[in-house]
Amino acid sequence: MVKGKRNSLNTTAADNNRSLMFGAIDNDRIIFEEEEMPRGLREPFIKSGYRRANSTPWQCLKSLFYINNESFNVWSHIIAALYFAVRYGMAVSNQMDSILDPFNLPLLASAMGTVILYSSSATAHLFNSISERGYKICFFFDYSAVSFYTFTSCQAMFFYARPVNSHWRIFESPALYLSLAALFSFLVTYGCCKTDAAVNKFSTFLRMLSAIAAWIHSTLPILVGMTLCTCHAANKRCLSFSTCSSLPVSYFLRHAFYTFLAGFMYSTRLPERLISGKFDLVGNSHHFLHVCVAVGTEYAFKMVEFEINARKANKLLQETTNYVSILNTLVAAILVMFLNAGIAFWFSMALKKKESVHKN
Repeated sequence: MVKGKRNSLNTTAADNNRSLMFGAIDNDRIIFEEEEMPRGLREPFIKSGYRRANSTPWQCLKSLFYINNESFNVWSHIIAALYFAVRYGMAVSNQMDSILDPFNLPLLASAMGTVILYSSSATAHLFNSISERGYKICFFFDYSAVSFYTFTSCQAMFFYARPVNSHWRIFESPALYLSLAALFSFLVTYGCCKTDAAVNKFSTFLRMLSAIAAWIHSTLPILVGMTLCTCHAANKRCLSFSTCSSLPVSYFLRHAFYTFLAGFMYSTRLPERLISGKFDLVGNSHHFLHVCVAVGTEYAFKMVEFEINARKANKLLQETTNYVSILNTLVAAILVMFLNAGIAFWFSMALKKKESVHKN
């Protein structure tokens, strides 16, 4: 009996030592499996490569320098942010002597929206392992940055690519076009935050609907110009330089292709849905989303760049800058940015209240 007790004590001591050993190892671990993560920090069909749940901000920053399932997401958008900052900087410097020349203002607003889009996305992916609530809050603000980008993209398309003499009310009134752009921007933020706060099987689809509506509105000037107008300046009817060149048509088709490919990959969760666990670190749908969105942004920039150069070559700067002011470019962009951030903040506070109610 004494021998049995001794064996039992030895087994308990061994178990305790094993637990201590694994605990020590666990404290040093930086990569975790899906089953070790809280449900709110798991990604569908991603089985491994997770960072520590409830990471500190410092631990999140250190994760920049080792491979995990967010590495591609973070670095792809850090690189995109730097690339577009340089791309826009070169474009602005080549346009006019003064950076605040009216012709430059829509380009500056578009630059602000693009760089904030990619910077916010990189930040959200970097810090989303802080907590389950922090995960949602990170992406609430990421959605608001996406929405802000759609608005500034509309500004660039309207001022640089809208058809001249179209007699369409929407293209003759910056207040009307940009008000609709702001409305779509707010709807995207609200719809994405709402479906993320209360996830269901239709969440991804509903997010895509609002984003598609905003995309159609942002590309409407170039689409109408290519299909209903002429490029001959002597003609008194609707004028658009996209009509007589294959380049902007090619840019638009590529932009549309990559935009819809991004949406398709995001909504279907392919290829990881078919072979879960094989694309955890590279090659999953969210990685395709990031790459496709960046390539699509580049082709959107090329469309605007073509229209800028065409209007300068045909001495139509006056028609371009007729409606431009600091108020409907930079000031409007900043206002829309803060309002979108306000929607994200409101959902963040609602999430905190909801958690407090559940705890009580």
